[in-house]
Amino acid sequence: MIYKGVGKYLTPLFKIQYITERLILVKKRFQYNIMFYFLIRMNDLYIKKVKELSKISQIKLVLFSVVIEISVTLIFSFLLFPNHTAGPTFDSKVEEFFIAVIFAPILETLIFQYFIISYILDKRPNAYLFTCFFSAILFGLSHFYSPEYILKTFFSGLLFGTLYLVVQNKNNNAFIIVTIAHAIYNFIGFCLRQI
Repeated sequence: MIYKGVGKYLTPLFKIQYITERLILVKKRFQYNIMFYFLIRMNDLYIKKVKELSKISQIKLVLFSVVIEISVTLIFSFLLFPNHTAGPTFDSKVEEFFIAVIFAPILETLIFQYFIISYILDKRPNAYLFTCFFSAILFGLSHFYSPEYILKTFFSGLLFGTLYLVVQNKNNNAFIIVTIAHAIYNFIGFCLRQI
């Protein structure tokens, strides 16, 4: 509680409490300002990297994204969670192919990259980092097979969100490019599960 009108009528103990509370308030404001500055700085760096990456050809971006996605999957599957087996199940290989390789990349890119990223950037044109993280969090939460799977797909969402922003920055059809990258990654996973 902050005392207004601190004067000669308050005891020294109340004055110390008042000064302590004021210092805590100043400290909190300072911490919020530092955190806000840090987030703005991180967003500016992220925008700069998105613009740099937009100079790379679309084919290289897709291949690079797939390689990173496979690397993340290998790290999660063999190093972090080697005994983890949760994930989607299918009744047949044909069903798995159509859902995992065709339907899911189109639907997920439409929802988590196209709608969410476009909507937020329409409202806040420079909120690239927040937009990508928000999209990735929702993307991860939509894959609720296990906490490990949510975490892994969160990183996938960051990758696909960044790819979307990079290609969108090139003024090309980001929806198609991200869908292709997602489909290629899911196709590789589908093929590996058939072995």
